[in-house]
Amino acid sequence: MLPERRKAIQQAVLALADGDRGAMPALVAELWPVLLAFAKRGLGDRPDAEDVAQEVLLRVCSRVSEFDRSRDALSWVFGIATFEIMTQRRRLLRRRESFSHSGFPEGCGASASLEDDAIRAELKAVLAEALGELSAADLSELGFGPQTPGAKAPAVRKRRQRALERLRLAWRRIYGEP
Repeated sequence: MLPERRKAIQQAVLALADGDRGAMPALVAELWPVLLAFAKRGLGDRPDAEDVAQEVLLRVCSRVSEFDRSRDALSWVFGIATFEIMTQRRRLLRRRESFSHSGFPEGCGASASLEDDAIRAELKAVLAEALGELSAADLSELGFGPQTPGAKAPAVRKRRQRALERLRLAWRRIYGEP
Protein backbone atom coordinates (compact mmCIF):
# COMPACT_ATOMS: atom_id res chain seq x y z
CA MET A 1 0.00 0.00 0.00
CA LEU A 2 1.19 3.46 -0.83
CA PRO A 3 2.24 5.57 2.14
CA GLU A 4 0.05 8.42 0.84
CA ARG A 5 -3.07 6.24 1.04
CA ARG A 6 -2.17 5.06 4.55
CA LYS A 7 -1.65 8.69 5.63
CA ALA A 8 -4.97 9.75 4.05
CA ILE A 9 -6.77 6.98 5.95
CA GLN A 10 -5.09 8.03 9.20
CA GLN A 11 -6.09 11.66 8.70
CA ALA A 12 -9.66 10.78 7.75
CA VAL A 13 -10.12 8.54 10.81
CA LEU A 14 -8.66 11.24 13.09
CA ALA A 15 -10.93 13.88 11.55
CA LEU A 16 -13.94 11.60 11.94
CA ALA A 17 -12.96 10.92 15.56
CA ASP A 18 -12.85 14.69 16.12
CA GLY A 19 -16.44 14.93 14.92
CA ASP A 20 -15.83 16.11 11.35
CA ARG A 21 -18.52 14.19 9.45
CA GLY A 22 -17.24 15.74 6.22
CA ALA A 23 -14.29 13.34 6.42
CA MET A 24 -16.58 10.37 5.81
CA PRO A 25 -16.60 10.49 1.97
CA ALA A 26 -12.80 10.69 1.89
CA LEU A 27 -12.53 7.80 4.34
CA VAL A 28 -14.91 5.64 2.33
CA ALA A 29 -13.11 6.50 -0.92
CA GLU A 30 -9.77 5.46 0.57
CA LEU A 31 -10.95 2.44 2.57
CA TRP A 32 -13.45 0.78 0.22
CA PRO A 33 -10.97 -0.71 -2.29
CA VAL A 34 -8.62 -1.77 0.49
CA LEU A 35 -11.38 -3.40 2.54
CA LEU A 36 -12.92 -5.08 -0.48
CA ALA A 37 -9.59 -6.61 -1.52
CA PHE A 38 -8.87 -7.72 2.06
CA ALA A 39 -12.32 -9.27 2.50
CA LYS A 40 -12.15 -10.96 -0.89
CA ARG A 41 -8.84 -12.57 0.07
CA GLY A 42 -10.44 -13.80 3.28
CA LEU A 43 -13.71 -15.03 1.78
CA GLY A 44 -13.09 -15.53 -1.93
CA ASP A 45 -16.64 -14.55 -2.88
CA ARG A 46 -17.27 -10.99 -4.07
CA PRO A 47 -20.84 -10.62 -2.70
CA ASP A 48 -19.76 -11.87 0.73
CA ALA A 49 -16.69 -9.64 0.58
CA GLU A 50 -18.85 -6.61 -0.23
CA ASP A 51 -21.14 -7.41 2.69
CA VAL A 52 -18.17 -7.64 5.03
CA ALA A 53 -16.60 -4.43 3.69
CA GLN A 54 -19.89 -2.58 4.27
CA GLU A 55 -20.17 -3.99 7.78
CA VAL A 56 -16.60 -2.90 8.54
CA LEU A 57 -17.35 0.64 7.38
CA LEU A 58 -20.40 0.72 9.64
CA ARG A 59 -18.36 -0.56 12.58
CA VAL A 60 -15.61 2.00 11.94
CA CYS A 61 -18.17 4.81 11.93
CA SER A 62 -19.92 3.61 15.05
CA ARG A 63 -16.69 2.98 16.98
CA VAL A 64 -14.56 5.87 15.76
CA SER A 65 -14.94 7.59 19.14
CA GLU A 66 -13.07 4.62 20.68
CA PHE A 67 -10.11 5.00 18.32
CA ASP A 68 -6.78 5.38 20.11
CA ARG A 69 -4.93 8.24 18.41
CA SER A 70 -1.56 6.67 19.16
CA ARG A 71 -2.41 3.67 16.97
CA ASP A 72 -2.26 3.24 13.23
CA ALA A 73 -5.77 3.70 11.81
CA LEU A 74 -5.35 1.13 9.06
CA SER A 75 -4.26 -1.53 11.55
CA TRP A 76 -7.31 -0.70 13.67
CA VAL A 77 -9.59 -1.02 10.63
CA PHE A 78 -7.95 -4.31 9.61
CA GLY A 79 -8.55 -5.64 13.12
CA ILE A 80 -12.25 -4.89 12.75
CA ALA A 81 -12.23 -6.38 9.23
CA THR A 82 -10.57 -9.58 10.44
CA PHE A 83 -13.24 -10.04 13.09
CA GLU A 84 -16.00 -9.48 10.52
CA ILE A 85 -14.43 -11.94 8.06
CA MET A 86 -14.25 -14.62 10.74
CA THR A 87 -17.86 -13.91 11.70
CA GLN A 88 -18.94 -14.28 8.07
CA ARG A 89 -17.02 -17.57 7.74
CA ARG A 90 -18.82 -18.92 10.81
CA ARG A 91 -22.18 -17.84 9.35
CA LEU A 92 -21.42 -19.62 6.08
CA LEU A 93 -20.33 -22.78 7.86
CA ARG A 94 -23.40 -22.69 10.09
CA ARG A 95 -25.63 -22.44 7.03
CA ARG A 96 -23.52 -25.14 5.39
CA GLU A 97 -22.79 -22.89 2.45
CA SER A 98 -19.52 -23.49 0.77
CA PHE A 99 -17.07 -20.86 -0.25
CA SER A 100 -14.30 -21.62 -2.69
CA HIS A 101 -11.10 -19.99 -1.69
CA SER A 102 -7.69 -21.57 -1.86
CA GLY A 103 -6.15 -19.01 0.51
CA PHE A 104 -7.67 -20.42 3.70
CA PRO A 105 -5.26 -21.70 6.30
CA GLU A 106 -4.97 -25.49 6.45
CA GLY A 107 -7.74 -27.05 8.46
CA CYS A 108 -10.12 -24.11 8.14
CA GLY A 109 -13.55 -25.58 7.56
CA ALA A 110 -12.20 -29.14 7.48
CA SER A 111 -14.75 -30.42 9.97
CA ALA A 112 -17.61 -29.26 7.75
CA SER A 113 -16.24 -31.06 4.71
CA LEU A 114 -15.63 -34.27 6.70
CA GLU A 115 -19.15 -34.05 8.06
CA ASP A 116 -20.53 -33.43 4.56
CA ASP A 117 -18.59 -36.43 3.23
CA ALA A 118 -20.00 -38.66 5.98
CA ILE A 119 -23.55 -37.47 5.30
CA ARG A 120 -23.09 -38.02 1.56
CA ALA A 121 -21.78 -41.54 2.14
CA GLU A 122 -24.72 -42.38 4.43
CA LEU A 123 -27.24 -41.03 1.92
CA LYS A 124 -25.62 -43.00 -0.92
CA ALA A 125 -25.82 -46.19 1.15
CA VAL A 126 -29.50 -45.60 1.94
CA LEU A 127 -30.24 -44.82 -1.72
CA ALA A 128 -28.45 -48.00 -2.82
CA GLU A 129 -30.49 -50.01 -0.31
CA ALA A 130 -33.76 -48.36 -1.43
CA LEU A 131 -32.92 -48.96 -5.10
CA GLY A 132 -32.14 -52.59 -4.22
CA GLU A 133 -35.76 -53.06 -3.15
CA LEU A 134 -37.13 -52.00 -6.56
CA SER A 135 -37.88 -54.34 -9.45
CA ALA A 136 -35.87 -54.36 -12.65
CA ALA A 137 -38.78 -52.68 -14.45
CA ASP A 138 -38.87 -49.86 -11.88
CA LEU A 139 -35.09 -49.39 -12.14
CA SER A 140 -35.41 -49.25 -15.91
CA GLU A 141 -38.11 -46.58 -15.68
CA LEU A 142 -35.92 -44.50 -13.36
CA GLY A 143 -33.01 -44.68 -15.80
CA PHE A 144 -30.93 -47.32 -13.98
CA GLY A 145 -31.35 -49.94 -16.71
CA PRO A 146 -32.36 -50.43 -20.33
CA GLN A 147 -35.30 -48.31 -21.46
CA THR A 148 -38.46 -49.85 -22.88
CA PRO A 149 -38.50 -48.96 -26.60
CA GLY A 150 -41.66 -47.87 -28.39
CA ALA A 151 -43.71 -46.96 -25.30
CA LYS A 152 -46.10 -44.02 -25.52
CA ALA A 153 -45.25 -40.91 -23.50
CA PRO A 154 -48.30 -40.97 -21.14
CA ALA A 155 -47.65 -44.61 -20.28
CA VAL A 156 -43.96 -43.92 -19.64
CA ARG A 157 -44.78 -40.99 -17.36
CA LYS A 158 -47.26 -43.06 -15.37
CA ARG A 159 -44.81 -45.97 -14.95
CA ARG A 160 -42.08 -43.52 -13.92
CA GLN A 161 -44.44 -41.88 -11.43
CA ARG A 162 -45.31 -45.26 -9.88
CA ALA A 163 -41.63 -46.27 -9.77
CA LEU A 164 -40.76 -43.00 -8.00
CA GLU A 165 -43.56 -43.58 -5.49
CA ARG A 166 -42.20 -47.06 -4.71
CA LEU A 167 -38.73 -45.53 -4.31
CA ARG A 168 -40.15 -42.91 -1.90
CA LEU A 169 -41.84 -45.63 0.16
CA ALA A 170 -38.62 -47.67 0.31
CA TRP A 171 -36.66 -44.55 1.30
CA ARG A 172 -39.10 -43.72 4.09
CA ARG A 173 -39.02 -47.30 5.37
CA ILE A 174 -35.22 -47.23 5.56
CA TYR A 175 -34.40 -43.62 6.37
CA GLY A 176 -37.60 -42.25 7.83
CA GLU A 177 -39.76 -39.32 6.78
CA PRO A 178 -37.99 -36.61 4.74
